Amino acid sequence: MGKLGLVLAGGGAKGSYQVGAYKALLELGLRPDIITGASVGSLNGAMFTMGKLDEAVELWTSMDVHNVLEMPKSADRQELRDFFKDVVDSGGLDVEPLGDTIDKYLDEELLRHSPIRFGLVMTVKETLESVRVQMEDIPQGQLKDYLLASSACFPALRPRCIDGVDYIDGGWRDNMPLDFAAELGAEELIGIEIDGVGITRPNNTGLPTRIISCHWSLGPMLDFDKDRAARNIALGYFDTMRSFGRMGGTAYGILPDSDDFLRKFAAAYQEVLSQVTAIAPELKLAESLARQLAKFPPEFEPDPTAPTRGALAPLELAAERMGVDPSIAYTPRTLALTFLGSFDKDPADRYPALFGQEEDRGRQLGERAMAAAASEDFVTALVSKALSQVSLF
Repeated sequence: MGKLGLVLAGGGAKGSYQVGAYKALLELGLRPDIITGASVGSLNGAMFTMGKLDEAVELWTSMDVHNVLEMPKSADRQELRDFFKDVVDSGGLDVEPLGDTIDKYLDEELLRHSPIRFGLVMTVKETLESVRVQMEDIPQGQLKDYLLASSACFPALRPRCIDGVDYIDGGWRDNMPLDFAAELGAEELIGIEIDGVGITRPNNTGLPTRIISCHWSLGPMLDFDKDRAARNIALGYFDTMRSFGRMGGTAYGILPDSDDFLRKFAAAYQEVLSQVTAIAPELKLAESLARQLAKFPPEFEPDPTAPTRGALAPLELAAERMGVDPSIAYTPRTLALTFLGSFDKDPADRYPALFGQEEDRGRQLGERAMAAAASEDFVTALVSKALSQVSLF
């Protein structure tokens, strides 16, 4: 393996996801030689370059908005008026609390002497020029200013002035600085995407590149919430492990299927689906459409050589539909059990005619229309019906 570049995109409070991803990379033995970042990616990148993963976990899981932004702590009307007037007059929210947080964790000498090369991007407010800055080019004692400049998500946050120049969030012009990592000597790239604002440039490096991103929403950019951060850390870990073949699934972190449950579920699901589509052929398309709308593989076509291919997607879709927690790892069986425990009224009860429990033709036509119109609910019902035919214990 050549020199590995880790590229951390911007996205505000969503950055907790990158901590879980980095934890997984280290467990996989993938320690980067180069790290580049934009916005919150530069802050995480500095922590990773210093070797402070545990501290990064501590930071994110104890953080609230008052650790990042200067916000009023009371609902006094006059205080709120003064606060918002200051925000408007100053061109954004004050991030001095974030500066204090950086002071707590930043060890500039440790970062400067790290074997990992570190770089960040920021944007000149006046010209919107993207500026790439290597660690060795940052003057001694000014690292915090550069990190805050890279993270100044204008117009929500105030620009950061360095040597008379106002800088704003690096993500405005280059939210995933892959080219920068290549410029610093990377020969392979891993990017951690968190759906931030700004411009994500095409990857023109020509280098082998793996982008890790999340099926789930990671939350609002400025909503710094410790519980959401813990969830996002778990999601980043699972998604990275999945990307390298250590876990299965699309939305959930799926552990090995040691008891052959998925094969049994696949057979039951295919049988129920075939029975329904024999009555209503158009619902085959509805089943496929539901997968696409929910960002799952669109086809369910098991074959004798791969009887479980595609079987996990409807189970995951149904679990997501019923609000099953994605921050926990599951086997296929425990995911099915958790799904079944997530509702009081069985989703399959909405389709008694389609599932052969009633022979009312008028009701059957109504259920066909309902299934086609609410295809994700229909798949959820299919999963529940299939699981009723599988031994779960």
